Amino acid sequence: MTIINKIFALIFAPLTLIIGWTGLRSSITNNPAQYKNVILLIGDGMSENTLSAALAENSAPLAIHSLPIRGESKTNAWPGFSLTESAAAGTALACGIRVIPSQVGVYPLAPAGLLIRPKNLCEMALKSGRSAGVVTTDQTSGATPAAFSAHASTRIQEGTISKSQLSSGIDLIWGGNSKSITKANANAKGFIYVDNKADWNRLAKGSRSFAQFDYEDLRFTNNTNSTPTLDEMTVKALDLLDNNPKGFFLMVEGAQIDKFSHDNNKEMTIHHVREFDKAVKTALNYAKKNADTLVIVTGDHDTGGLTLKNGEYVFTSGGHTKRNVPVYVNRADAGFKDGGVWKNRQIGAQMGRVMGFGPNVFPTPVLPRW
Repeated sequence: MTIINKIFALIFAPLTLIIGWTGLRSSITNNPAQYKNVILLIGDGMSENTLSAALAENSAPLAIHSLPIRGESKTNAWPGFSLTESAAAGTALACGIRVIPSQVGVYPLAPAGLLIRPKNLCEMALKSGRSAGVVTTDQTSGATPAAFSAHASTRIQEGTISKSQLSSGIDLIWGGNSKSITKANANAKGFIYVDNKADWNRLAKGSRSFAQFDYEDLRFTNNTNSTPTLDEMTVKALDLLDNNPKGFFLMVEGAQIDKFSHDNNKEMTIHHVREFDKAVKTALNYAKKNADTLVIVTGDHDTGGLTLKNGEYVFTSGGHTKRNVPVYVNRADAGFKDGGVWKNRQIGAQMGRVMGFGPNVFPTPVLPRW
């Protein structure tokens, strides 16, 4: 670290701590069981009422509800009471810290320059010798995938996010097409670039890949021939990441739950809940065969405020709300107590504990060790 960076850290770190960013290293418990593999599935904009609305329209059980540990997450952004959005919510889960809305993988009082930045769970996984992957039905530069694979002052910096992703070292990043990612720049950074299902199907274990599929296909699931579904991407990602004997971290996002909730389109919201649930089922089936795998399913925030009125779930908002979101976990020894209520950053920190990163290592300390 350069002398300028050290000086910058000394200036902003105390301010950050003084102005209310407390409990930086706080997890749920510090001594949970250790797991080789961690699969985090995020239903963007998904609340418990979103799941209930899906069941009200179609009583077929959801795989999500088969997980034995159920709790809730408080989704507020920094400094603890602000209404969040996907970038801040994703960063809380990815880095174990709360940040200002729109920030991606940066400290809340040090967004510019990125001289000092928190590590995300993908970076920590790679540091430990694990593999890491990000799968989404959003664009790859979208707020949630960015939180797990990039660092930027704001989520609208698509070019900065894409450049950061290309330098991330992550094994696979798959989702909708982002304009700053090309075959040339992906190949230059060691990725196999694919933009169709046929080439994607040929990806082999041990490869690193950047997949850019048609965003509208992902949004409307018109993806039988040219674009895989979220569940198909989850199956393939697990197959590729399973190649590493040290394990992996995988984030899977059902992004379109949020998009259609903003539109108050209940039919398509529920459709994407069911699509997301297929990916959850795939993750759980993998965990049943691989006992060293932790599966966590949660929302990043609530969108639309679905509420039961006169026997029907109706949207009460076109934006985000401060409702808690569900947290479902497949293992009872990972530190998540049934019925618990946690801050979103604690869930991120707890995943770090499960992967063996202690409180002095993750979340990344504000003041670095020189």
